[in-house]
Amino acid sequence: MIKTLLRYAAYGFAIGCIQLIVALLILDTFRPDVYYIFMQNFTAIALGGLPISTMAFVGAITYKFDRLNFGLQIILHAAIVLAVAVPIAFGYGLFSPDSPTTAVTIGILAWVVLLVLIWLGFYLHDNSKVKKINDKLKQRDD
Repeated sequence: MIKTLLRYAAYGFAIGCIQLIVALLILDTFRPDVYYIFMQNFTAIALGGLPISTMAFVGAITYKFDRLNFGLQIILHAAIVLAVAVPIAFGYGLFSPDSPTTAVTIGILAWVVLLVLIWLGFYLHDNSKVKKINDKLKQRDD
């Protein structure tokens, strides 16, 4: 279990680094004005974003618990990540106490939408794999 948690944490950290680089490339290409602001706060964004990304993967350990139904696994994963992400976002100034409530709400909703899109991608991918395996089993039985 510890090995799995460490592996998930390493994946999360690596993906967080890749996301940060891709975000910087996109911002520099399409919005240099935002890129400049981003780079002024780079340390806070990196120190805030990388632990959040790491915890997003570590929180995915909930899908290993077969006793929980799938909906509860999703809710538990989201709760773990939000419980880590929101305090970190405030702590590193990604959200400030002066931020309008709408900015915080939009940030959290954006994260929820991203979670749903990622989950949907995995669901469709796994569903496709299951269908292929079932087709192979049917051919083998015939």
